[in-house]
Amino acid sequence: MMKQCLEELVDMPKYLAVLENITFQYGWTEYAIVILPPSFPFGGMENPHVTFASPSIIVGDRSNTNVVIHEMAHSWTGNTVTCRNWDNFWLNEGYTVYL
Repeated sequence: MMKQCLEELVDMPKYLAVLENITFQYGWTEYAIVILPPSFPFGGMENPHVTFASPSIIVGDRSNTNVVIHEMAHSWTGNTVTCRNWDNFWLNEGYTVYL
């Protein structure tokens, strides 16, 4: 499984660089992706420094890596800059989808 994860996510540093070019330098010291057990109830969940992801994104053709890219984009729109309250949570998701 480790080999499949590494092959599936090999382009993530490139996507991080693209996001930095669109916005500004990544503000956290490092970025990691942790593939959790199948019981993880979401496709992905961003946190500063790390994205937790479901193993369902590892399918062998990189077609679900958009989940990780979306969570990675939350490093700017959700973790660095965020909405004032939950009434405006749509801003976090809206800007992240835009990126």
